[in-house]
Amino acid sequence: MEIGDIVKCPNTTREIAKEMNEALNNGKRARPLYLDDDVMEDEAGQDDVQVMGSRSMSASSKASSCTVPSSGIAAKRNKAIFQLKPHPIAAPKKSIASMIRQTPQEVVAERHAKGPAQTTISATMKPKEERNYVCLEITKFFYECGIPFNAANSRQFEVAVEAISQYGFGFKPPTFHELSVPLLARAVKDIDDERMKHEEAWSQYGCTLMSDGWTDKRGLHLINFLVNSPQGTFFLESVDASNESHSAVTHADLLQKRIEGIGKENVTQIVTDNGANYKAAGKILMERIPTLFWTPCAAHCLDLMLEDIGKLKDFKKPIARTHHVTTFIYRHGRILSEMRVHTNGMDLVRPAATRFATAFLTMKSLHKYKNSLKGLFSGDVFTQSKVSKTEASKKA
Repeated sequence: MEIGDIVKCPNTTREIAKEMNEALNNGKRARPLYLDDDVMEDEAGQDDVQVMGSRSMSASSKASSCTVPSSGIAAKRNKAIFQLKPHPIAAPKKSIASMIRQTPQEVVAERHAKGPAQTTISATMKPKEERNYVCLEITKFFYECGIPFNAANSRQFEVAVEAISQYGFGFKPPTFHELSVPLLARAVKDIDDERMKHEEAWSQYGCTLMSDGWTDKRGLHLINFLVNSPQGTFFLESVDASNESHSAVTHADLLQKRIEGIGKENVTQIVTDNGANYKAAGKILMERIPTLFWTPCAAHCLDLMLEDIGKLKDFKKPIARTHHVTTFIYRHGRILSEMRVHTNGMDLVRPAATRFATAFLTMKSLHKYKNSLKGLFSGDVFTQSKVSKTEASKKA
């Protein structure tokens, strides 16, 4: 018996030959692994047929056969049996170029790294007019939608622009529905995944809970909570504490609630403002949680030091004068417009209650534009106006 590459041993016994022949017949497949789609459609409801093996056997053994479902068409049946298809290979989801090049996040991070940035070859070969055209269209988008210009300083804005450029021509922007439903859900999931990475660092290295209280333009007292670790700083949440009393116990309870959410065993210290109520809140929390340390905010400490310096006699009078000048200029629209002409459109730094060291920054700003302000108060616009004869103008 000879089948394919198998040859019967001449010294074998009849019983062994019979057993091996039965094993070969039983081991044959009932049907091929991969059939044509049209064969699969034609085989339903048809009777089984016997198809003889492709090679002849010796006279001592019967011809073996395999049973396959009938397709109804002999040509299709023979093709299905003797022409097996190769295994299907799934197409790669990403192109080779996308797997080799840097991600938009990596490109932007490298751009902001220390040292000179290297211009790409493609950017060098393109004319300057093309970039100007793209920048103009982005500028129109900012103007039309009333987007603040400082949004251009956002790193995520750079990442988005880089992602669009890597996509290439014909990119279709997301629709209103995609932004509000599926993409919002994906963004939330990304934030949740990012938080999981931070939580691993919190449990491994410990973390610092930071609180930052501030007042917005509507007079709402908001407290931001952030968590810092070797993984970075993660924004936890913002709380509207306008209806809450600003007592030490209230701040201690707010901080303790966030500490319990993070895990008492993970929080090693808290950083808050250096106000009297926050100092007392830190003391309360250290008594409640013995493993916790309270640290005052360094920037707030410097601000309080500058406030104390401003109360000294040598600084108190100059700071009061800067307040008179800035208040007078910004209360009169025509004078303010003329000032911006002299300063090339720049504004003065104005004192604010929730800004650190603004009194000294205002003095620095007035010193910077000293010559421009002299030109303002000696010019015709001011001297010929009615406000120039008021007590406020003389004080300014």
